[in-house]
Amino acid sequence: MYIIIIGCGRLGSGLAMELSNDGHDVVIVDKYGENLERLRTGFNGIRIKGVEIDNDILIEAGIDKADIFLAMTPADNINIMASQIAKDIFKVPKVIARIFDPSREFIYRKLGLQTISPTELGINIIKNKIIDKKSNTLFLLNNDVSIEEITINTIKINNVSQIEDKFNCRICAIQRNGESSIPNNNEILEQGDKIICSINKKNKEKLVKAIMKEKLL
Repeated sequence: MYIIIIGCGRLGSGLAMELSNDGHDVVIVDKYGENLERLRTGFNGIRIKGVEIDNDILIEAGIDKADIFLAMTPADNINIMASQIAKDIFKVPKVIARIFDPSREFIYRKLGLQTISPTELGINIIKNKIIDKKSNTLFLLNNDVSIEEITINTIKINNVSQIEDKFNCRICAIQRNGESSIPNNNEILEQGDKIICSINKKNKEKLVKAIMKEKLL
């Protein structure tokens, strides 16, 4: 895929390296040359120094052929303007904007922009680690759905599909004796196993409460 990233801070530069290493064509734009130096010599993409909302700079970056546009600067106004240009003028199929100040999220939503807020995600994950010691939040998909690592205690229902059906979750991996595997529907879980699952907040509380009991039912 052809991917344009604006903003070469820690987040933007990290994304650029990862996506480039995965074989994508990556162009990263930043108005500060020193930021572009964050990218190591192993970066196979293109660096462009210039104002991130400048039409000529974006055209130089190839926005007219981009598959994905990522607005990752630390300035919400820049991210909003650049995302609108990519989405509404150049019709880039997928546009994702970073929210730097969570209090401005409503602006992004009003404009119909797909967003991510590293600050809010970090706050929620740390808060969950403090409050809920029975599970480990690996990633928040949104305010309600997360990917959790939960340790199995003594359980009565030990079939993957039965747990998924009862708690409306999806178990994507099992960790057992230090090794991870992708389970099939009939996989039998054992005491001490850790399941990695996507689940909403309400069902997560039910699942955690159930598997911490002596029996699941």
